[in-house]
Amino acid sequence: QSNLPSLPVPTIEETLNRFLPSALPLAESDAERERLLDACRAFPDQAAKLQTRLQSRYEESQSQSTSWLQLWWNTWGYLQVREPVVPHVSYFFQLADDGTLPSSHPPTADDGTCKSLGVMRGATILRAVGEYRKKVCSGSLPCEMIGRREPRTPLCSAAFKYMFHACRIPARAQDTYKMYDPSRHRHCVVASKGYFFAVDFVDDDGDPLPFCILEERLQRCVDMAEEMQQSMGGTGAVPRIGLLTASDRDSWADARGRLLDAGGEPMGRALERLESGAFLLCLDDNEPLSLRQCGINYWHGGAE
Repeated sequence: QSNLPSLPVPTIEETLNRFLPSALPLAESDAERERLLDACRAFPDQAAKLQTRLQSRYEESQSQSTSWLQLWWNTWGYLQVREPVVPHVSYFFQLADDGTLPSSHPPTADDGTCKSLGVMRGATILRAVGEYRKKVCSGSLPCEMIGRREPRTPLCSAAFKYMFHACRIPARAQDTYKMYDPSRHRHCVVASKGYFFAVDFVDDDGDPLPFCILEERLQRCVDMAEEMQQSMGGTGAVPRIGLLTASDRDSWADARGRLLDAGGEPMGRALERLESGAFLLCLDDNEPLSLRQCGINYWHGGAE
């Protein structure tokens, strides 16, 4: 990490040379193409003061062992953004189905019941993420490299500290964030039917627990959620507090404050338990088939 080159400030000429090959194909007419070229010809004079400011920021960052872009990115480009996190900041990836699991007719457990494919796949995710988490938290994960030719360029790994046991906390005007010591927190958060559970998925040495134990714990979460839902009188009785996190950041900050005021210390401990988790695993009941159905589910849980 200490040997990485500093993030450079590209010259105006370098910026235009990178911009034009991408922008020109998007011009829909000759007139639009000429306006784009005119704008690029005028850009050096217009950007001269900005270029000087960026260069000064770069020189200041050299004495601080950081990037000239980091302050802007973390504050104005991230923590001060007031729009809802989804979809304006966070997005989704859809992974291919796990080929090691059966496609249908789940195998029967020892007690004669059918295993849930969702629980089985969730356990494989916990196992795989647990192995990756140990590499990140121990500092043994090799840095990522870019480039097709050798020597390839190493990328900064500083952002990996936010990957596990970290949470963005809503606040008026600018959010904050908390990072928790992974050596003192071994749990992830499991969501099922609107309920949240803290589940330890690694041992004291940071190694993932055996697959059978992970599967058993996830199944217990599903069973407990079902039991609590029935005791509350059905699906409509569960308070969907998680929906508050989908609001704009100021509204979510206000709502979080009211939750803490109403719930006192128990609510504070519950929120900290959620925020200190390595990550969140959602065990949904719905089974989307098409890509469109999957997208709707990933963006807002499939709600109409």
